[in-house]
Amino acid sequence: MTFRSRTNSALLFLFLLSALVFSASAQGVKRLVVVKIDGLPAYYVDRFAKQTDPSTGRSILPWFEEVFYNGGTRVPNFYTRGMSLSGPSWGQIDSGQHLQIKGNVEYDRYTLHAYDYLNFLPYYINYGLNKKVDMPAMEVMDQLGIPVLTDAFDYEKRYTSQQLYQRGNSWDVLASGFVKLYPGTPSDFIDEWTIGLNFRKVTVDQAERDILGKLVKRDHIDYYDYYDVSFDHVSHHNNDPQSRLSALKDLDRLIGRIWVAIQSSGRASETALVLISDHGFNSEEKVYSQGFNLVKLLASAQGGGHHVITKRRLMLDYSVKGIYPLVPLIKTSSEDSYYLKGRSSDYPTALVDFDGNERSSIHLRNSDLNTLHILLQQLKQNRLAPEMKKAVADAFFDIIEEHRGEWRQTADEVEEEIEALQRWIEVQKPIVAAIPKKFTPEEAARGIDEKSRRLASLTQIAIETESDFRKYVSTLRALSGLRREAFDPGKVEAEDVIPPGAMGDSNTINQLQNYVVGVAAEGLTLNSKKELDLDRSFARVNYLELLHNQRVRNNVQPTVSNRPVDFVAVRVPLDSVMDSIPDGTKPTEDPIWLFGGPDKQALLLASEADDGSRSYRYVPIARLRQDSQGKTTFLMKDWAAGFPLKYFEDENFGVSRSVRAAWLGEWHTELEWLNAAHKTQYSNAIIGLNEQLDRHPVFGDEGKEITADEKLIRRFRQRQRHLTEADLLILANDHWNFDVRGFNPGGNHGSFFRVSTNSTFMIAGGANTGIPRGLAVEQPYDSLSFMPTLMKLMGKIDDDNQPNAELKQRGFRRFPGRVIKEITAPGK
Repeated sequence: MTFRSRTNSALLFLFLLSALVFSASAQGVKRLVVVKIDGLPAYYVDRFAKQTDPSTGRSILPWFEEVFYNGGTRVPNFYTRGMSLSGPSWGQIDSGQHLQIKGNVEYDRYTLHAYDYLNFLPYYINYGLNKKVDMPAMEVMDQLGIPVLTDAFDYEKRYTSQQLYQRGNSWDVLASGFVKLYPGTPSDFIDEWTIGLNFRKVTVDQAERDILGKLVKRDHIDYYDYYDVSFDHVSHHNNDPQSRLSALKDLDRLIGRIWVAIQSSGRASETALVLISDHGFNSEEKVYSQGFNLVKLLASAQGGGHHVITKRRLMLDYSVKGIYPLVPLIKTSSEDSYYLKGRSSDYPTALVDFDGNERSSIHLRNSDLNTLHILLQQLKQNRLAPEMKKAVADAFFDIIEEHRGEWRQTADEVEEEIEALQRWIEVQKPIVAAIPKKFTPEEAARGIDEKSRRLASLTQIAIETESDFRKYVSTLRALSGLRREAFDPGKVEAEDVIPPGAMGDSNTINQLQNYVVGVAAEGLTLNSKKELDLDRSFARVNYLELLHNQRVRNNVQPTVSNRPVDFVAVRVPLDSVMDSIPDGTKPTEDPIWLFGGPDKQALLLASEADDGSRSYRYVPIARLRQDSQGKTTFLMKDWAAGFPLKYFEDENFGVSRSVRAAWLGEWHTELEWLNAAHKTQYSNAIIGLNEQLDRHPVFGDEGKEITADEKLIRRFRQRQRHLTEADLLILANDHWNFDVRGFNPGGNHGSFFRVSTNSTFMIAGGANTGIPRGLAVEQPYDSLSFMPTLMKLMGKIDDDNQPNAELKQRGFRRFPGRVIKEITAPGK
């Protein structure tokens, strides 16, 4: 036998051995049926599932009782790991990886590109025009090389419904859904038209019909998923239990129909039915959710006179324009702008994502860009006295000199990255050009048409991205290239050196505490050295204090605070506070600063070990300040009531009061924090805030050689994610929301409250699946556990959560979450 033959035999033996190991770890789950319900809290299901219907003697949700309570396993303490918001939550559930997409809407600070993950209509239109294949969230995941649950199965062996992380589309579902929407008889049609046709359920109802039919007739399909937002929409608009119970009963009947279809199929014994939701819901009978308009605040003189961009139209129900969903950005001009009146189209200075109800994120244009813009305007007006003109010009170039090096480095790096992207585009162009206009039915059945169009779509996105970034780099180079000795303000247009439609780099904490919004009421002022007095010359806003101090006077609900803002969260550069961190384990990641007022603040510290496990520490502080050089100082405080997250005073915190202060003063593992805090008002916020605000690099050493261009493109993709990070994350107080398109009277989500983070995970299976019956898992878990638990049930990952060869081939990597062993290894 030759050396090559012996090597091949050894490799074959190792492959077979590996296959046997993975097979032995499986419980016999060969087919998955996943029901995805938006906004369904586990505690709410439990409330009604345990109520008895007097007429039957059974639960008023009989199929929940039959399938999951008696015949399956529930995880009552299952939580959204990050923010209780659909875009981020479904991304984590579907991928099993740390958050990359962190909002329903995101903005690129350099190019003002808006990622709108919830807008289905543009997707359908572009799909029909052969311009798109996947929803925007999936396009981002593909750019980052992160596969989702759907990708674990062959194209012809899966059925997926319309959803946020949708890959591909079926016109059959849409067409058949519309046909079924209209009643067959003229009289029924008139009746339905009078009360309003339910267009929202068109694709949902058809997906159900498809799944029920295919479960019985198509044994070759290994994966089904069904997605429905009905419960979420009912809960937003109604806070009465009857409305939500009606939606729950509809879901209960759906579960029954699917379960019966599974039992009627030839694969019942190896099929698992899974019910999963992305988040919970903060809705309370007799309490209306109150709205606060952050856009109006920012546009006011008090808020900085910003021209504000949003992705959703304000007060949608009162706007005829609101019926047009394809507008890329909504611009709200400020009548109180200090220096940019009438320039909202060219120079917006604030980006607001209020989509998420109980939270909002805000990008502000870099404060130093504001200062440069103001000074350039003053110089161009040519009305300054010589002494003042010199001082203004000196101040203008002092700021440029301070940033010149970092601006040039950014321009060089981005240019290097987009040159690599351009070379990738040139390789793809002939491939895209060769894509046939039509595909055979056989090719379509194997997904070849969508795969080809996917490449064309990603190539077009890359072309547009490269163009947008080149424009920004060009302006940045012009700004950093200005020189004192050759400067003539009359020959310099603001648009040439101050990038229009761009926020620039993120603001530092010092900038957020001293944000420049215009010239001071007293005008520009010189100091004793005849230099421009920067402190006295500009009107400034401290946004942490501004937001915290907002309160309403006409609050008619005594159980709702008159303060809309609970706290503001900002990431702090680790090197700026490292010397001030208390003794003990040092953090390895940027701390999270929670601002609940000048004397009620906290730092959340996080440390990651070599094996990827994390520990956290929560430090009460006051009076955090950052100087212009980046040094951050604060006062250490003793534990008391009233600090953000309120763990110290919460009756449900799982540490006795006698040792609580000592416990809170120490480092604890993620699991220790989850066990102690998950039943408190703020639940797993320690973990969730770090998940939401920390950076989670997605490209690591994956054990394979990549080209120099691939490295540069990976660096660029990570840069794009960093550019979507907002300056401020604002959390609303209980029963407040920021959804300016139409304040939700029923309830909301988006916070770190337990009512909003507690989501649903239930599973039941056939005789060969090994899924326990009648089990309620009391141990708390979060959404990072969903994917590895399913993959473990199917024997596709090992005990270290490493994927098998097949999943690795599909792009999957190690899953960081805990497998729910009560399900995968019952009794052990």
